[in-house]
Amino acid sequence: MDIRIATCPCSWGVWNPDGGPAYVPYETFLQQASECGYQEIELGPDGYLPMESDTLKSELRKYRLNVCAGTATIPFYSLEKEECRAIVTPLAQRLNALGVSDMVVMDGSLFGDDKISKSDWDQEKVSRIYDKILDINQFLKEAFGIRMLFHPHASSAIEFESEIDKMMSMGDIHLCFDTGHHVYSNGGTEKNDQTVFDFLRRYQSRIPYLHFKNADGAVLKQVRENHWSLEYAFSHGAMCNLEDGIINFETLRDYLAEINYQGIAVIEQDMAGKTGEYACQCAKLNLRYLQKIGMI
Repeated sequence: MDIRIATCPCSWGVWNPDGGPAYVPYETFLQQASECGYQEIELGPDGYLPMESDTLKSELRKYRLNVCAGTATIPFYSLEKEECRAIVTPLAQRLNALGVSDMVVMDGSLFGDDKISKSDWDQEKVSRIYDKILDINQFLKEAFGIRMLFHPHASSAIEFESEIDKMMSMGDIHLCFDTGHHVYSNGGTEKNDQTVFDFLRRYQSRIPYLHFKNADGAVLKQVRENHWSLEYAFSHGAMCNLEDGIINFETLRDYLAEINYQGIAVIEQDMAGKTGEYACQCAKLNLRYLQKIGMI
């Protein structure tokens, strides 16, 4: 087992290109990530970090950080193929300049104030989402030599196992598998939930990239009982420190060792409504926890 651990702006509460909702300056994120002991980062929402390649390289050198992947959020439901390609193209060019060969891609159709409820989606347009994902997968590979890592995400077009299975059956797609998002959308609420492990066993050969995240079972019960939105759930602590949630990371360690996992794992907590200092403390605690249990 050889796991390269990274972090990302989401762990500092940065979900949007403007730095929201936490509005941590990007220099603070880079400095604190480095001080916590991280050596690699995922770029996060495109536009948060400098978009000019030389400037970005300079900032990364300053804080002794490397990049493991870029991140693209695409509202697949509402855009056509060419519009989807236009979103990933400048990021792909930047990744080429950085010598990075992976891009995490997720659906953002249910993000923003103008979203249409998933239950009201036109099913013909839903069926075309899969074709657009396959197109981006092929486009990135052929035009830029970049591997798309699709990230099934809670409250998106591809979140439930039936949707993931359909996508995986349609083409040669690899996943950025987020443990927390998967259990949020597909799992239970009790300690030692096995949903993540069952999925990993089915698709282990197509999961070269992980997001390490855990979920608070008590909060998940409230989510299910009260039909909380994703934003409300996250702002009320749905995603917790790795040691504290319903996924047993010592069991995950053993499973990854058993299959001799070789790849990236990004510690991503989806921090909401917290200060940069608090986020930094959690990022440090999570890293130390993985070291304590021998994951890294």
